[in-house]
Amino acid sequence: MNDNYTVGQEIKLEIRKMGINGEGIGYINNITVFVYGAMEKEVVYASIKEVHDNYLVTSLLSIEKKSKLRVEPFCKFFNQCGACTIQHIDYTMQLKIKRNILINSLRKYTKNLDVDNTKIYLTVPSTEIAYRNKSQMPFRDTNFGLSLGLYEESTNKFVFIDNCPIEKDEVNQIKREVLTTLIKYNQSTKKNGGVLKYLVVRYLNGNAQVTFVLEEYKDIFVKIADEIMAKNSDIRTVAYTIPKKNSVSIFGDEVNIIKGVNYINGSILGLKVKLSPKSFYQLNEVQSEKLYKEIYDGIDENKVVFDGYSGIGVLGLLLSRKSKHVYSVDFSSDSIKNARINARENEVKNITFFSDKIENRFPQLIGEEINPDIIILDPPRSGLSDQVIKTILKSGANTVYYISCNTSTLAKNLNELLEKYDVSYMRPYDFFMETALVETVVCLSLKESYR
Repeated sequence: MNDNYTVGQEIKLEIRKMGINGEGIGYINNITVFVYGAMEKEVVYASIKEVHDNYLVTSLLSIEKKSKLRVEPFCKFFNQCGACTIQHIDYTMQLKIKRNILINSLRKYTKNLDVDNTKIYLTVPSTEIAYRNKSQMPFRDTNFGLSLGLYEESTNKFVFIDNCPIEKDEVNQIKREVLTTLIKYNQSTKKNGGVLKYLVVRYLNGNAQVTFVLEEYKDIFVKIADEIMAKNSDIRTVAYTIPKKNSVSIFGDEVNIIKGVNYINGSILGLKVKLSPKSFYQLNEVQSEKLYKEIYDGIDENKVVFDGYSGIGVLGLLLSRKSKHVYSVDFSSDSIKNARINARENEVKNITFFSDKIENRFPQLIGEEINPDIIILDPPRSGLSDQVIKTILKSGANTVYYISCNTSTLAKNLNELLEKYDVSYMRPYDFFMETALVETVVCLSLKESYR
């Protein structure tokens, strides 16, 4: 442990660069200091929160020299909620920061990539501030009654949020209506003898789903469902789920419909999409359309496509329009069930879905059934496993598109894939405005020596 510094101690330092979570980074006596809320080129005073051997974690106290790119956050909960970590930074600079986060990850984790001579495009900006089509917030019984909000990061401090400006207006409206109805029927959390845990609201093209995450189901929710659907005709589904104990997912194995339809309707690039309450769907529809169109426009016609981590099949179904055949794999049986419904809705015949771990199905398909020309991968934040990387290298596919929401695992995986592939280009996208998160699409081409 570093004995030179103590928790609560105040220090002054200059911020030299921005970190991957949107924090300012400075140095004192060769020790890295993370300052949340600070910006590059600022001189700040900070209070030490955590002391480690090689770094300090601090909170911002005051700014002696302020950056010209610092702006006033537009959300009244900015300093409490902690979700929008870079809302205090000019948006043009936010886009540069996201691209730099990608570049810094590549420099750190790829040994065989000439980063300076790699084609890395500018970050594609988001055009809507209220971009989130889905909200997922915990309930809390407070001194002011039943509330919805978020917990400050790494704490149990609850922040009541009556309006989230990065969520669609319709989502915020539905949350307020639901909360009012729950209060009318004297509903509460387990703390006060109730059953409420979370509220999940999704809104697409005039269609909304409301899902209650509960400790246990009560018949009163039939009346509650009737009332909120009567208040707002956009609500097509009211459902509930009971999560497993100690599960990282707030959804249980089953989602039960209380009132309304099993699926709501969306659309993307002319594709009709049906979504169940549990289905994964991109939060920023406008940005996802741009990214999907980029891949669609980039592939040649009449090719065999492997679509890994396919979710409800949106990208695979889009690519099927110009492909010979698409093979889509996802571990979630719910997602694959949803994907097959979407295939029927769009009368797509040249796509095959598998509900399986990609580590199991991908090697089997490559070894026995298909020779993909194009591989599409959109893994979770943990990135690709060694087995998947080995299968890609074995496949001989001419083109690989890797969509990533984590620049660190992306860079680590690329370091392995560079054995047989060259990076044609990378393009970061701003899917999550006001946060340090960056979505990246990478196009890889098989080296000539392996063709």
